[in-house]
Amino acid sequence: MRRQAGVALVVVMMIVALVVVIAVGMSGRLQLQLQRQLNLQQQQQAYWYGIAAEQASIQLLKSTVAGKDNVNLSQDWALLGATFPVDNGSITGKLIDLQSCFNLNNLQRPAEQRQIGTGQTTNQKAFQRLLELKATDLSMPAEYLTARISDWLDADSLLQTAGGAEQDDYAGLQMPFYTANSLMGSTSELRVMLDLTPADYELVRPWVCVIPKNSTSKLNLNTITVENAALLAAYIPELDEGAASDLIGSRPEEGFATIDEVWASPQLANISVTDEVKAMMTTNSNYFVLETTVTYMDTIFNLASVLVIDEQQKVKVIARRFGGQW
Repeated sequence: MRRQAGVALVVVMMIVALVVVIAVGMSGRLQLQLQRQLNLQQQQQAYWYGIAAEQASIQLLKSTVAGKDNVNLSQDWALLGATFPVDNGSITGKLIDLQSCFNLNNLQRPAEQRQIGTGQTTNQKAFQRLLELKATDLSMPAEYLTARISDWLDADSLLQTAGGAEQDDYAGLQMPFYTANSLMGSTSELRVMLDLTPADYELVRPWVCVIPKNSTSKLNLNTITVENAALLAAYIPELDEGAASDLIGSRPEEGFATIDEVWASPQLANISVTDEVKAMMTTNSNYFVLETTVTYMDTIFNLASVLVIDEQQKVKVIARRFGGQW
């Protein structure tokens, strides 16, 4: 009887131990599910705070920009990095004029200039000069990168100039892929250009942007700053970077009233600006990007929203990117 009682006690202890192990496992899984649900709840709340910032920016653009003939940095939309407290967190947002940087989609050739052997377009010449001014440490000639982006954007698979890269070039890589043969959706597409290194990307990134589905955007001379005046110098070879900085630095506080005021400035007095270049400049803007950072409890949420003011002066969201800059 004593031997049987001992065996029964061992069995009971094993059962208790097994139950404890099962209970601990169930408890751990329950805690994991609760934490996962809490994370999802926080992410969802942060997302809606981001959408709220987007809607607030739409209203701001409607009141300060829509219907105006002049968009400049003295207007309320251009205030740098406003932060608003919310329950258990904060929302930080910044509006940036997408017409104050070089739109990579402008490197796409117009239909009438797509014949092989046609010289560079005005935008291509400006981009190459911009690279020569501000990206002198590129691992490839500026002409090559300009040609490769143009080939990435055009609809065919034919090389336009020496130094370009088309579908056959990318198909021969260790990890082959197709070229887009269409407009870019994000500056991150630059990373896959043939032979472009991460260091090259970091050199080019501060000067460029992408306006979705637009290859004819103009540069707003009221929203570029002294720091990026090289954008103007890139379009006018006779205008050096210092003179371009002086021109932007002497701009009235509320910007140039008309584009003709720019051409009448002292810095351009002895320079003949071509009609093609003049056609690419403006004092107005229709495309903006809102960069939003939401901090909510343990969650940090980043949202980039591209906003456009259409012909009816309505402000719409045309693209979003989650988790990084546009």
